[in-house]
Amino acid sequence: MDAHRPDSPATLPAGRAPWATETERRQRGLSGLRGTLVARFRARRERDRQSGVAFLITIASLTLLIALVAQFTYGTTVDSAQAANARDEVRAHYLARSALSLSRLLIKIQLRFVEPIMAQAQKMLVEQTGQDLGISLRVTDYVTPLLGFFAGSKMETELLSGLIGIDTAEASGLGIPAGHMGAEITNEDGKIDINCGGGPAAVRSRQLTVFRLLQALMASPRYNWLFEQRNAQGQFIDRTDLARALIDWADGDEQAFGVDANAAGPEDYRYDQRDDPYQAHNNNYDTLEETNLVRGMDPDYAEAFASNLTVYASDQNCKVNLASVKGDCTPLIVGLVRAALFPDPSKPPLDSSILDDNRLYPLASILCERSQAVGFDSLDTLIGVLSNPAASIARDDPRYQLMQSLTGIAISKAQLSQVAYVGPPRVYRVVATGESGKVKKRIIVILDSARYLDNPVTNNPEGERAAGVIQYWREE
Repeated sequence: MDAHRPDSPATLPAGRAPWATETERRQRGLSGLRGTLVARFRARRERDRQSGVAFLITIASLTLLIALVAQFTYGTTVDSAQAANARDEVRAHYLARSALSLSRLLIKIQLRFVEPIMAQAQKMLVEQTGQDLGISLRVTDYVTPLLGFFAGSKMETELLSGLIGIDTAEASGLGIPAGHMGAEITNEDGKIDINCGGGPAAVRSRQLTVFRLLQALMASPRYNWLFEQRNAQGQFIDRTDLARALIDWADGDEQAFGVDANAAGPEDYRYDQRDDPYQAHNNNYDTLEETNLVRGMDPDYAEAFASNLTVYASDQNCKVNLASVKGDCTPLIVGLVRAALFPDPSKPPLDSSILDDNRLYPLASILCERSQAVGFDSLDTLIGVLSNPAASIARDDPRYQLMQSLTGIAISKAQLSQVAYVGPPRVYRVVATGESGKVKKRIIVILDSARYLDNPVTNNPEGERAAGVIQYWREE
């Protein structure tokens, strides 16, 4: 036998028969291949197991890094937003303070310079014409454009300076690079002062005037629906009870107010029997919002009447300053006319037509338009419109035909002067605003130009007083 053959005895392993068949050889080859594949599979599985652990470690590391980066980014964004908000808070606050200071400057200019000049001009016109023409100038009405000169953009400053003929090319401190400020100046004298006659020592004559004004303000038939339904406490209240409650809250006694002092009984408003009990103030109102605590002064009543009320004393006789009446003053003018023609609230008026809104409201609307344009300069202006409505309106006005058909209202200067007067404003309300970014600040201040400083800390108390003594301050 050939020794080089695969199945020769010389080349076969021990125990293998030289006569092994081809099938057996094939089976032995497959078994060897299977073993090799199994070995390779086990080795690969070991390698794959190690690779899976590394992959998991990589994923976990990336997740942790992403979380750390996200947290750092979020924290940085929040810190940056807080810093920007704090910056805008400070900037808006001081912009509002600046608007308030400029508003007080305008008030000072009005009182110390404009009013004396207007008084001299009025005197000269009366001497030359023999008539009280009533001229006035209120620089406080132009606070918005005047503030734009100091706080507007560069273009606004140049435009305003061009209008008044001033070259601001070399001026510094005009305009602001970022933010905005504004102000609104109104007067409290042109409202019904419900503090008048109040306090620990109430003055009955003043209380009667306030009661007369409140009754006239609420007398309009358009307010009937308020007194024909139950209030928030489920009770009905009439006009007399509401006016009395407003007066009794501010006086210092426990006696209920009444037109007939002998018929009035004790105050019994039962504030201490409510779900949230409290006591009546029995002193002057601190703010107008305090009227919400008075029995019957629910939100509907406050919305209807509170805009024509004030708690900041201006006239010792409780009269309304017509020179300070601005805005939607039609209900107030109607109330003043009715109060003048309705001297005794305990008796019906001699002329019942003054309770007709269709007759009185058109005349009051014309007067309000006049007050918006040039203001009330004298009681004669109001009396002239009321007594002769046909001559008080232009022909091209849509209401001309209506005014021709209206009958005038006979009212004397003596009657009107019992509840109203015309004079320089004394008490100012300034609403100053400052804006920076998304932050807006508002400062509400009440200034009394005739009040003395209780504890002056300035070397020029008269100058401080001319800019208005602060009675009320609120920031929001």
